[in-house]
Amino acid sequence: MKTEVLDILMYLFETYLDDDQSDIPSEDSMRNELARIGFQDAKVSKAFDWLDDLSVLKDDISDKNSLKKSDIKTLELKHQSIRIFSHFEMEKFDKKARGVLLDLVELGVISSDQRELIIDKALALDITHIDQEQMKWVILMVLFNLPDSAGSFTWLQDLLYEDTPTIH
Repeated sequence: MKTEVLDILMYLFETYLDDDQSDIPSEDSMRNELARIGFQDAKVSKAFDWLDDLSVLKDDISDKNSLKKSDIKTLELKHQSIRIFSHFEMEKFDKKARGVLLDLVELGVISSDQRELIIDKALALDITHIDQEQMKWVILMVLFNLPDSAGSFTWLQDLLYEDTPTIH
């Protein structure tokens, strides 16, 4: 079976990050565990690079979230934006994967900025084609790492694990 970076990220998320563990093992311990299970070192390194990059982007977003009153009008205009996928993105993400992104923005679960970050992180994965389930996992991992996304994260977690989201 061909192991993808997303498989490693999903394993890390389910094993270490999803359970509100306060004692998350070191990166070296996790790498050793992944090697013991049989994941390839190159793919493991790509997975940790993906997470490191996400952490840097999270810090950038935190800096942008300190708003001035003059920024409010700009935010209102951004909310009305329309996302047109490039030809490359349409080949990479199937129709349902694109649909889930657009639906989450339309429902107000994620912002347009979060959508763009999710697209960026999905494209960074070494995957030829991303389907709806894989996109949901990427969205879940990105939201987990973003500040002030607890409600969106919980909503999407319900969608992913139970496929019956609770709308509050």
